[in-house]
Amino acid sequence: MEIKELGTTSLKIDKLISKIEFGYIKIPPFQRKFVWQQYQIIDLLDSIYNDYPIGSVLLWNTKEDLPSTRNIGGFILPEKEKEFPVDYVLDGQQRITSIYGCFCQNTKQVDSAYSAELNLFDIYFDIDEKKFKPKVDLNLINQSIPIRVLFNNAEFHKICKDIAADDEKFKLATGLQSLFQNYEVPIVAIKGRSKAEVGIIFERINNTGTELTPLDLMIAWTWQEDYHLKEEIEDILESLSLKGFGEIKDKIILQCLSAIIKNTTVTKEILSLNPTDVRGNTGKLKESLELAIDFISTQFNILSDDFLPNSHQIVGLTYLFSKANHLTAEQSSVLKQWFWRTSFSNRYAGSTDQKMDEDIKFMDEVLSNSFSNLHKYTSLIVEDFPKKQTLTKNSPYVRAVILMLAQLKPLDLTNSNDIDLNNALSSYNRKEYHHVFPKAFLKSQGLQTDKINVIANFCFLPSNSNKKILDKTPADYFFSVIPSKKFDKIVSSNLLPRDQAIYKADNYERFLNERSALIIQNIKKLTVE
Repeated sequence: MEIKELGTTSLKIDKLISKIEFGYIKIPPFQRKFVWQQYQIIDLLDSIYNDYPIGSVLLWNTKEDLPSTRNIGGFILPEKEKEFPVDYVLDGQQRITSIYGCFCQNTKQVDSAYSAELNLFDIYFDIDEKKFKPKVDLNLINQSIPIRVLFNNAEFHKICKDIAADDEKFKLATGLQSLFQNYEVPIVAIKGRSKAEVGIIFERINNTGTELTPLDLMIAWTWQEDYHLKEEIEDILESLSLKGFGEIKDKIILQCLSAIIKNTTVTKEILSLNPTDVRGNTGKLKESLELAIDFISTQFNILSDDFLPNSHQIVGLTYLFSKANHLTAEQSSVLKQWFWRTSFSNRYAGSTDQKMDEDIKFMDEVLSNSFSNLHKYTSLIVEDFPKKQTLTKNSPYVRAVILMLAQLKPLDLTNSNDIDLNNALSSYNRKEYHHVFPKAFLKSQGLQTDKINVIANFCFLPSNSNKKILDKTPADYFFSVIPSKKFDKIVSSNLLPRDQAIYKADNYERFLNERSALIIQNIKKLTVE
């Protein structure tokens, strides 16, 4: 068994360049391309010149060959002999590419989207100003030193002939060369680590910069000439976009895949999935995801991922539909309770991998018609939250309340017609929601926005009907606009208090208390706890 090691050392720049030129340092396929601009390269050179630390380079030393491995900067470099390990750059690609690009004598690159632009490395040291500059910004080129010659003594001395007459400048030039030739780059090398461990290390290193998703790593592990996971995921998302769910995150999709293959969603397990299993289950993943989306769309009127209370709910459902495409009435009933209980809770606020793995086990029990563990799922509702929580799609609770109100098949306040909820539930559009107690009226009473825009003060109302009400007070429009003969039916369908005295008195406080109570009662009815 290979021993796991974490070693630290340092390499002088010429030794680092030599390792690159012999093909012993490569870019793994999950790394993104070189993106530094020239000013960043100049800042790096200036740090070395001033003997500032530039941070360590993290390398993964392994004999494992990865598909689509790239060369530093896209330069044409030799491949290492198979019996020797290679160092894959896990952290420090931008710095190591800048160093090699500036000091190598190699100008040959492959024609690739990952190749760095050579002119970025055409940098000089201005002797007069003691600054690193692009060639185009130089005043006197014969008073400047091209950076690329600092490790080529013959070329360096030829360049210095023009400034040798000035002792101070010559001393500055030789000092510059000495600084770079003696500077040591810190290296951290890890050995004996699996691809899954390396994936987690890389993910954590990069979580404060450009986000690296596990998909980037899985693309590297599973790539074949006839299979590209990224394209497969894009095909799945394109299919789901037709159902309004094209914005599901890559990680959720991979968690669904891992649930299907391994019955777990833990990141380490995802990154250790067998590439053959991944390629073999992509079709089932797509089919199961579509069935899961169809289920929540038809059962809960969720027409867009904007209104799914928790995206993690998709994982358990996708796993379930990978095992069965038809549910009994009792199974469907239990799943509905599971959905509402997980929607009105903070279940996925932390330890989400563990919670989703528990969902997977529960789905197996549902499929075997064992429902006793439903009691482990409990809602968590603060009684007064509807009159304190503002309407915002960023809140899972608010999304769940909107869905719950939609289940009641609300009627238009102005004419008792059924409201077409497609507009309101296919994308988040505030114009489809109505302040029961209008905003202008409440502001005139001295109330603040956070008191006005609470979820208890909203109901569904088409924008054209909303115009008939505008800023009328409840005492006005509840009796001049709402059809009197259908008053109870209309307000009940919107889960509004039926006591007309509330509206005649424009009593906002009483309205909030009673509307909140109705919302809470209905939540309890749905969760059946």
